[in-house]
Amino acid sequence: MDSKGGKIMDATAPIGFIDSGVGGLTVVREALRQLPHENVLFLGDQARLPYGPRPAAQVRAFTWQMVNYLRTQHIKALVIACNTATAAAWHDIQSRLDIPVIGVIVPGARAAVKVSTGGNIGVVATEGTVASGAYDDAIHQQNPALTVSSLAAPKFVSLVESNEYRSALAKQVVATTLAPLAAKHPDTVVMGCTHYPLLRPFIQAALGDDVTLIDPGRETVVELGTVLDYLGLANHADHDGSRHFYTTASPAMFKDIASDWLGLDHLDVHHVDIEHEPDHFVAVAELGASIPQSAATGHEQTVVVASKNPGKVREFVDFFGPRGINVRSLADFDDLPTVDETGTTFLENARLKARGYSEALGLPVIADDSGLMIDALDGAPGVLSARYAGDHNDAANNAKMLANLAGVPTAKRTAHFHTTLVWVDPARPDDDVEVDGEVDGRITVMPAGDNGFGYDPFFYIPEQGKTMAEMSPAEKNRYSHRGNALRALAALMDADPVRFGLPKQAQQPTTQPTTEPQVNEDLEEE
Repeated sequence: MDSKGGKIMDATAPIGFIDSGVGGLTVVREALRQLPHENVLFLGDQARLPYGPRPAAQVRAFTWQMVNYLRTQHIKALVIACNTATAAAWHDIQSRLDIPVIGVIVPGARAAVKVSTGGNIGVVATEGTVASGAYDDAIHQQNPALTVSSLAAPKFVSLVESNEYRSALAKQVVATTLAPLAAKHPDTVVMGCTHYPLLRPFIQAALGDDVTLIDPGRETVVELGTVLDYLGLANHADHDGSRHFYTTASPAMFKDIASDWLGLDHLDVHHVDIEHEPDHFVAVAELGASIPQSAATGHEQTVVVASKNPGKVREFVDFFGPRGINVRSLADFDDLPTVDETGTTFLENARLKARGYSEALGLPVIADDSGLMIDALDGAPGVLSARYAGDHNDAANNAKMLANLAGVPTAKRTAHFHTTLVWVDPARPDDDVEVDGEVDGRITVMPAGDNGFGYDPFFYIPEQGKTMAEMSPAEKNRYSHRGNALRALAALMDADPVRFGLPKQAQQPTTQPTTEPQVNEDLEEE
């Protein structure tokens, strides 16, 4: 089983998707349609495609390198969105990891068996998938009486990856390749490579309108959603999730195809090098975002986040993990007395929580206190931001805020979102670390934007010309109060790692640059 290391499993963690190229985007598209609230990480190994002609052992090694890279991103589930990789590696990966691992072959086979009317099923796939016999086995396990005819289509992947999947050449190649399968008159055909749905119109034309085409990606996402619901890992956020894409080849070419196929503008696409990743299972501690031993103690450095909010805890996992610090939350400790926030300032409340929980646990603790300060209301709601109207109710809080600002002209509705972070280490009792982050804006009369809650729809940032709720996650990372506080903390950690229980030569982050920590401002202020 996979060692959890610094990973905190929660519903807001992303789902990882892997493929040999862009074909897995057909599965991602289904995920965006069926599971819009989920956060998505996609990795396509375009630099080494195609996988189809490669030996199964090599495909398995390449697949593990993709998997190990995404494991450093704290994914809550993994989808092997590649039939060739599923055939070669799914059983091995699924048996080793402690998160749900879903391949595309079994869901596709199950769907084909379900809809077949004549008992004659065709499979069109890569050489590797056909040679593995994986679809034949999966279909016959459900109904041994069915006839299965498999055909390798090695040219289809290159048509998609070269962005020629709508061309006249693609139409001709598809028709010629599928002629032998069409002659067998299947009633149902599985598109057994995630690249192939991009060629669906040509495939349908070559086989005939009476043939039912099965897209395993669609069925895979149905199974994924069921598994997440069963395990309590479904993300029920009230806004669309984040989408981040990685490729081992050219981000520009990837973006051209992905933008067209997914219908998304401004895709977040980055080049990554995964050839240094292990080509087999290793514990999390041995991966790129591993947790090194402290030079002083010989043990892992650990910090407890003074929160049970899974989204907030994940922010700190993403921030501290690459810096060699194991993260735990208050939810990891039973019968822990609650530290009341009785302070009158953000700093006092953050200190109370950090010092109180550190004393109780004997571990370093980081605590934050955040809120909205409106100048015309003498800094209110301030430390009472989450319970301004008496309870944690966004609508009531906003209504009270607007009522108290009635008659205040636009120019005098200036406000500030503020965050204070406090790090307390019992090994350094006189050396608390305190940093602040702030963003200036003003309060609008009408709300705008859906990418946030709390006061976000009313908090307008003039320099950006939009409210916090109108900002993308990337924009919030750059301008938010919590992002600014984490940047200040990152600067201190990089300048003096020993102060945080790390070796003098602190490990530099491998997943996010110190200047752009990833934060989620769509969290209740605590």
